[in-house]
Amino acid sequence: MSRVPRRLPPANPWRALVLDVLAAALAWLLAAGPLPAGWVEDGYANGIFASLNEAFVPLTNRVPFAVGDLEAGVVIVALIVWWVRALRSAPRGRKRIAFLALIAHTAGFVALGVILFEVLWGLNYRRETVSARVDYSEARVTDAAVAAFSEKIVDTLNANVAAAHAETLDREKLRAAYEPVIGRLGDTWEVAVADPKTTLLEPYYEAAGIGGQYSPLSFETMLNSSFLPFEVPRALAHEWAHVGGFTDEGDANYIGTLACLRSGDPLIRYSGAFWTYDELPESERRRLHLDPRVVADFEAARERFLRHYKPQIFAFQWRFYDRFLRTNGVKGGVASYGFFLKLLVGTAMDDQGLPVVRSR
Repeated sequence: MSRVPRRLPPANPWRALVLDVLAAALAWLLAAGPLPAGWVEDGYANGIFASLNEAFVPLTNRVPFAVGDLEAGVVIVALIVWWVRALRSAPRGRKRIAFLALIAHTAGFVALGVILFEVLWGLNYRRETVSARVDYSEARVTDAAVAAFSEKIVDTLNANVAAAHAETLDREKLRAAYEPVIGRLGDTWEVAVADPKTTLLEPYYEAAGIGGQYSPLSFETMLNSSFLPFEVPRALAHEWAHVGGFTDEGDANYIGTLACLRSGDPLIRYSGAFWTYDELPESERRRLHLDPRVVADFEAARERFLRHYKPQIFAFQWRFYDRFLRTNGVKGGVASYGFFLKLLVGTAMDDQGLPVVRSR
């Protein structure tokens, strides 16, 4: 029997630093390096990402709390314990070196986090945008076409307000309207849509004006629990667009709105029109008249938003997210949210209410 040594050999600090550098290089390659567009669409979005979604979303749907909150808590506690123990155990004359090494190793672990993010979801930022997939032409976005679309939105609101308030959301109906849209746009797999959850970060989300989020690190959808019932369907369909691998916020708005507007359910249809109304030109909103009950809904939604809204936090959050989107190839940043209106007006549709895709 071999004897166990009393002391382990000292760790090689240079080996750890090399691993940190390799992790950073791989993170950069995945986040910014060139990848074949065909592989991104077929090998990743409809391959690796699809398999991960189908495997893990049903599992997190069974957990009654936000798994992402638990993940974040574990990472933060582990990081604090690691730093405290490492600094305490460092010899007195080497505290500074230990501190600098911790910074380097922490950067390496951040790089590993970037790698994980890219593998689980981030490579979807390389996919073609919806406007490149569908038969969209800016020439169709005329004043007359915008006016006709605006009339359709207002008519939808006025015609469905009473019925919308008389029911609760049937998520299966929303899913039935959503699946054909993402199927037409390129998803060849059955998306396992995530049930909405509430995060412990909701007070911050409300202060920053964040209505929801798909968390690719925990395969779950967070949705603001204070949303009014008629706000939920379109907000949820927007997040489901992300679950389906569409990263651009304007694309997610387009998918969520189109899914709602093509639904036969009055609450779902009303929600799609409700979220679209504020994007209409001001001249059209002045020209068209809303039912007083619809006006009351807008006032209630505004009161809900302002209840916890903090302008400084809002401004910081959206500056940060704008930079994040631009870094990941979304040229318009947060301005991409509003592009969905042009897409809705300027895209040819078939008799099923689905976008006509470009021939390849």
